[in-house]
Amino acid sequence: MIQIKIDYMMKTKYLIGALLVALLAISCEDFLEEEPPNFVSTDVFWVSAENARIGTDAMYEPLSDGSSNAVFGRGWPAVDVGTDDVMSRVNRNNFADWFSHTINAGHPWLEAWQTYDNHWTGIARANDVLEFVPRIAMDETEKNALLGEAYAFRAFCYFNLVRAWGDLPKVVNSIDDASDFNLPRSSADEIYTEIIIPGLQFAEENCVDELHNGRMTKWSAKLILADVYLTYAGTRRTSQGEFVQGDASYYALARDKAKEIIDGSPHALITEDFVDGEHITPACGVPWLEAQPYSVESILEFGSTNVSEFGSWLSRECSPFFHGRQYWGPAGGMPLVSEGNSGRVNNELRFPGRPPATGFYIPTPDLYAHFEDGDERRDWGIMTRYDTPDGNTYLCQPTFRKYVDIDFFLGAENTSFLNTNNNFIVYRYADALLIFAEAQNEADGSPNTEAILAVNEIRNRAGLSDLASGLSQNEFRDAVLRERRSEFHGEIKRKFDLMRTNRLLSETSDIKVEWTAEEGSLQDYTNKHVFFTGNEVWPDREWLYPIPQTQMNLNVNNNWVQNEGYGL
Repeated sequence: MIQIKIDYMMKTKYLIGALLVALLAISCEDFLEEEPPNFVSTDVFWVSAENARIGTDAMYEPLSDGSSNAVFGRGWPAVDVGTDDVMSRVNRNNFADWFSHTINAGHPWLEAWQTYDNHWTGIARANDVLEFVPRIAMDETEKNALLGEAYAFRAFCYFNLVRAWGDLPKVVNSIDDASDFNLPRSSADEIYTEIIIPGLQFAEENCVDELHNGRMTKWSAKLILADVYLTYAGTRRTSQGEFVQGDASYYALARDKAKEIIDGSPHALITEDFVDGEHITPACGVPWLEAQPYSVESILEFGSTNVSEFGSWLSRECSPFFHGRQYWGPAGGMPLVSEGNSGRVNNELRFPGRPPATGFYIPTPDLYAHFEDGDERRDWGIMTRYDTPDGNTYLCQPTFRKYVDIDFFLGAENTSFLNTNNNFIVYRYADALLIFAEAQNEADGSPNTEAILAVNEIRNRAGLSDLASGLSQNEFRDAVLRERRSEFHGEIKRKFDLMRTNRLLSETSDIKVEWTAEEGSLQDYTNKHVFFTGNEVWPDREWLYPIPQTQMNLNVNNNWVQNEGYGL
């Protein structure tokens, strides 16, 4: 059970109006003329330390609530769809435009799913905290810690937005006038240097110095900042269609910030397997155990819980089918006879929870084939079977384990696709290790001993041997990026990695799309979307997404120009 969720549900039931004042998704007229029926004025709400805590907790909700529009409970994995890591099931039209590369400003992911809007809702709530909490008479250290959370959370939202949409309006105050809806889009450089980086710098100095529990900490801020520095040093495309190579001096900043986490944080890489009867979760999978959220490895994690309307949808969206037919053979096949099991693949061996098989986000055979032999991250992370402690075996087509609440798949009481308990981990201690290794190599011209040890620590945890010795800068660069792909599969980092290293086109030009015996399949088959060719030619425009059309329409002064390549 996630404490932030409980606080939010129990304490803010009648106060939510005060926290929704600044939504950018409503129209100007609605904003000026309509008052929520349960409205509580800011003068009444922002008066105590307790309410300051409630108001700060509320800013997290748009990214992690259990609605169909939750960013990390449903929509954000679409960022990686169409890369060499993630495809969708045959004829899943929700992401047809991703594979045919015809994304437009009216796509449901942008509009109905509110992936863009919900980040702005989070920013608006963070701005409320930054405006009203300083007026409250309360302990200054506690006050600054709350302000640090708001600065870090706002920076995180802006970081997602600027990478995915480019230029943005600089919304840094609470919305209280119609003119606030007409701010111009500022350059990505200004967003990075005036909002994201300073906000995280304040947060790292003022947030609490403790393990992550669902709220931003000192170490959350430092790790996001390290990633920001690494990203800002790399390649990106502007909203005007120009390609920009970032400032290489930021590699040293990323190196040093990640090293602060390695040397000084209470976080660590989990190295012990988790044993539950006969079922063993390897150490690399332990951070995602539903029964043990917010592990020592987790540094930014968005919570869900199996309470109606507060669960994650990802167990539903990641399932290709509720049994293993095709991957494990024909419908009536008995693939596990050698193990003493005579069950048929589409009957006795299927998950009793019968996940709905939406299949929006499923791994590619290319990702599976990428892993080295013996890498425990492959067989745990790309789930094709699940052996329970009581000896039952269930089969499925390849599925991202990180997205699955296994209790729901197993048909546990009080679970459904709306009612699951799988948190989403955005940053881990492993991020610090690999950011440090990559940034050190770039900043210093070759890998040093500490960078090599950082990569080997992660490899050894996955059951792999050390990297070969004597790697050059280019060889180590490639090795780190391969390691990132293995370690962070399913964590929505692949496309951003490919863009900042200018490899988006080259790495998606020859993608393996068929499951064969080499990928563990007992029957050759393909489950790819009909538009996914395996030889993707990414249009330059799709380094960024189009601004949703409703947001373009809200800008009544007409001072916004749509991202290059998407028309007016």
